[in-house]
Amino acid sequence: MTDTTALIDESGRAQEPLRLAVTLDDPFMWRGAGFPPGYDPDIVLGRLCDAFEQYRVPEVYAFTSTAPVDDHPDWLKALDHWTDRGHHVAAHTHSHASLNWTDAASYIADLDRNVDILEPWLAKAPTRYFRYAFDMWGDTRDKTDHVQTHLVRRALLPAPITHWFYDVQFLVAYLRTLVTGDTEAAAWVRRRFAETAVDALRNQAAAAQEVFGRQPPHIALIHGTPIAADAYAEVLAAYAAAGVQFVTLEEAMSDPANQIVPPTVTRYFRNSTQKWAEHTGIGVADTPPRILNEVQRCCPVAGMTESDLLGPALVAAAQAVGSEPVTTDLDWNPAVDA
Repeated sequence: MTDTTALIDESGRAQEPLRLAVTLDDPFMWRGAGFPPGYDPDIVLGRLCDAFEQYRVPEVYAFTSTAPVDDHPDWLKALDHWTDRGHHVAAHTHSHASLNWTDAASYIADLDRNVDILEPWLAKAPTRYFRYAFDMWGDTRDKTDHVQTHLVRRALLPAPITHWFYDVQFLVAYLRTLVTGDTEAAAWVRRRFAETAVDALRNQAAAAQEVFGRQPPHIALIHGTPIAADAYAEVLAAYAAAGVQFVTLEEAMSDPANQIVPPTVTRYFRNSTQKWAEHTGIGVADTPPRILNEVQRCCPVAGMTESDLLGPALVAAAQAVGSEPVTTDLDWNPAVDA
């Protein structure tokens, strides 16, 4: 059973309900990292819509990178089904390359390609949102300023992430359980997935409280992956049991904590809460989550490591904007205890 006491203060008293806007990234996954048998974007999004309906999660934005539809143009129909069920589409670059890895002009060209593909769905959304790939806003202020200026020209509002739990790192282990048919290991990964989500929300909310002296609404991230399709309903159940109030992205974005860019320039894989915390010298507990060391060891299969399964997608993304991935930027694996 997932711990649902995560969002209480040290005295054990319940806090005010924590407001959380759920957002989705990459419903087509990534070029070089495709779907296993039995899954595709329509199946994954459909199951997520069912979970959102069950737990009354309103108007989820799908921040959609579009390189995979170069090979599977029919996948775009999944966005129609998504919006038919009351959700929205937002921009996320075409190739999903980090701004750190390329120049501003190449990034902007890739962004524009994404926007042009998604325009029929962007036009339906209440707000035209954009999210930087990896939530990396650039390794120099000059790059960020160039892209931000272009976003204004394209009438796009950048939406940060304030809560994540490294869900893609669970994907690799889960794919191994699907290949081997190890249902016991699959259930273990799904349980840890949900437990880690709640623990990460507790830890990141605690850091935000310390930074701001109050609790702004949070913006959660989940990716459009097979494990999300199969386990995110349990995550939502745990959030709801812990007293989370689900809100729209518009409500979350109305708070200055989510509108003002943290005064931090970093190369590394950081969400907005982490950037604010680093700026103020505050730590975020168990980030990245140490459970990921166990997850990575679960159900080993030759040729199915994180590097094997996600590495080609990183290379493809970077090469699409004329560069190579700088994998040290992606410091998303926890230290191993000696």
